[in-house]
Amino acid sequence: LGLESVYHFINPKSGFNLKVSSGQSVYLSWSLTNREPNRDNFVDTPQGGKLPRHETLQDFEAGWSYKSEKVALAVNGYGMFYHNQLALTGQINDVGAPVMVNVKKSHRVGVELQWGIKVFSNLNWDANLTLSRNRIQGFTEYVDDWDSGEQQAFDLGTTPLSFSPALISNSQLTWKKKQFAISLLSSASGKQFIDNTGSGDRILEPYAVHNLKLDYSVKTRLFKSLTMHLMVNNLLNAEYDTNAWVYSYSLGGIRYKMDGYFPQAGRQFMVGLEIKL
Repeated sequence: LGLESVYHFINPKSGFNLKVSSGQSVYLSWSLTNREPNRDNFVDTPQGGKLPRHETLQDFEAGWSYKSEKVALAVNGYGMFYHNQLALTGQINDVGAPVMVNVKKSHRVGVELQWGIKVFSNLNWDANLTLSRNRIQGFTEYVDDWDSGEQQAFDLGTTPLSFSPALISNSQLTWKKKQFAISLLSSASGKQFIDNTGSGDRILEPYAVHNLKLDYSVKTRLFKSLTMHLMVNNLLNAEYDTNAWVYSYSLGGIRYKMDGYFPQAGRQFMVGLEIKL
C-alpha cells in the first residue's frame, strides 16, 4: 500500500485537577490522538485513487464539579478539532461502494452538564445535557450524474456533521420505598442530518422517549435477594427514527434522491427476575 499506510504515532495527554474546597474541584486537559484508517477504507479506495490518510484529533477540555450530601453538579466544556477526519462525501468507487474521504478540517465544540439531586429522602433525580456545534469546514459534495456517468462536485462550505445532534439529554427520576422502586428514564435528541450536506430534506426529526421501570425486591431463606423487574419501553408510544440512509443523483438536469429510515419499536414490555445466591 505504500508509505501512506505506515504509521508512527505519539498520542500525548496532559492536564491538572485542582481541589478548590472540600466539595469543589476544577480541571483542564489537552490531548492529541491519531487514528489509522480501517481495512474497509483501503479496500474501498478506487484503483489508482488517493489512499486515505490517518486522522488527527486535538481535544481541549475544562470543567468544574461540586458535590454535597444532596447535590452533585458538573460542567465540562470541550473543543475537538480534527485534521483529515474520514467522512462520506458522496464519492463512490468502480463497484458503486461509498468511499470515506479525508476532510481537512472539522470540529465538535460544546458543553456538557451533569447533575444529581436528592429531591426528597426517597426521590432522586440524575440527568445530563449536552449542547454542541459540530461542523465540517470546506465540504465538497459529489453527486452521480446519470446522464454522463460521471460525478458532479458541489462546494458547500461549512456544513453540519452527520448524525451529530446539537442537543442530547438523559434523565432518570427514581422513587424508592423499602423493597419497591420506580424509575422514569427519559432521553431526547435534537435534529440530526443523515449526510454531511446540511440539506433540510435529509434529517432525522428531534425526538424524546420515556421508559418506565418497576423493581420489587424480597429476601428469602433460599436466596440473598429476589428482584422482579417490569420495564415499559417507549411509554408514550412515540414514533421516531434513529438512523437513515440517502443516495442523491442527477438525471436530465434534475436532482433526485432515494432514502430510507429505520423506525423504532413502539410501546413494549419486558419482565425479568434477578436472583442473588
